[in-house]
Amino acid sequence: MRTSVLLVDDEKSFRVIAEAALLREGYAVRTAASGADGLAAWRQSPPDVMLLDRNLPDADGVDLLATLCQEARERGSDTLFLIITAYADVENAVSALRQGADDYLTKPIQLSELVVKVRKALEARHLRNRVRALRREKNTTQDAILISESPPMRMLLEHARKVAESPSTSVLLQGESGTGKEIMARFIHEHTPGRSEEAMVELNCAAIAENLLESELFGHERGAFTDAKTGKQGLLEVAAGGTLFLDEIGELSAALQAKLLRALETMSFRRVGGTRDLAVDVRVIAASNRNLEDEVAAGRFRLDLFHRIDVFHLTLPPLRDRRMDIPLFANWMLNRISRRLGRPGATLSPDAMQVLLTYDYPGNVRELRNILERSLILETGSQITASSLLIGRGRRTGANEPVDFFAVSQQSDGRLPSLAELQKLYIERLLAHTGGNRSEAARLLRLSYPTVIKKIADYGIVVAPRSLR
Repeated sequence: MRTSVLLVDDEKSFRVIAEAALLREGYAVRTAASGADGLAAWRQSPPDVMLLDRNLPDADGVDLLATLCQEARERGSDTLFLIITAYADVENAVSALRQGADDYLTKPIQLSELVVKVRKALEARHLRNRVRALRREKNTTQDAILISESPPMRMLLEHARKVAESPSTSVLLQGESGTGKEIMARFIHEHTPGRSEEAMVELNCAAIAENLLESELFGHERGAFTDAKTGKQGLLEVAAGGTLFLDEIGELSAALQAKLLRALETMSFRRVGGTRDLAVDVRVIAASNRNLEDEVAAGRFRLDLFHRIDVFHLTLPPLRDRRMDIPLFANWMLNRISRRLGRPGATLSPDAMQVLLTYDYPGNVRELRNILERSLILETGSQITASSLLIGRGRRTGANEPVDFFAVSQQSDGRLPSLAELQKLYIERLLAHTGGNRSEAARLLRLSYPTVIKKIADYGIVVAPRSLR
């Protein structure tokens, strides 16, 4: 279907030549000579682009634009509105942009300019729609990864939502590799009023050579060094208005730590080779899989920079500490992986899920995803079983080669334990480990004390009276 254009202008000569120019570009064109006719034509069939004259015999184009934009929102139409105004009437053009116009043209109009404006407006809409689609997909991914039945994780997400409402607060994310620090950073960015519509720019401080990091972060001026043939914006500048995510910030050199501290304290910076300070409004979210407090104590990370980025602290738990979330992750990931590999509908057998529930995942969520993908690639059927799971470095698990946990928890009759039996065994071992201290067991399980007491009663676990505390 051809792109449609509706031209509303009371000058017949302009309508004729503009229509001809647009037809040559392959657009389907309709015209109207008054505001009433233009409104009726739009209501009959909203076009892709509407060119609307500011001065019509029966209407003020800006007032008509307000009506059209309102009706477009109500109908879910994505018509692009371009206002046509006199050359000296720039103030009204700005007013039209505020009312919802996508662009404006000033008379006298060159036909080449008209065609270019229409084309650029359509390209911009295409990009906006693409960005919206990516954001919907991204938000779906975040919602799936961050969904949790674990009380500590739910509290963590609630804290993340609250700090998102404070658009200038620096956030430090800590946690092992693969726990989802980047996803949490995106979650905060996407829920921050005033910043979510702008970019979240990422810089992995461990992935770029130290001699390039300063230019990458702050940018450089032409001639600042041998290969600087042109000036370049740094990521701090690119992220203006949005969020700068500094992953693995603990890898920064001492010199760069000092420069970053100054930039965050003053919200201004100087490009490499530059002579003037540039102001910037940006929220910084930093992440590290190291314990930065230990790095400070060891003299490898500046204490003042640590306090500057650690205004709000979130620690993401490893997957082994939130085992109740493994079925959520596994089923969602497998659904995505199976569709990507052209094998939709793949499932996990109950025994495979039990294996996944007992593995410790040194690579956390990322490792779980890898296990599922390589297991599905080698599985010929539509269901991944325990014997087809590839855990660790591609090692299959199964009855003849159980994972370590099953080696010590297999039942006397040779069968693998049920999930309930595993939970009972795990709680029993925790109570033995804590000397019967049920409060400490609740802390390690990250469950409430009443929940642990109920599970002890439900499973009939006997706690020796001498070790009750």
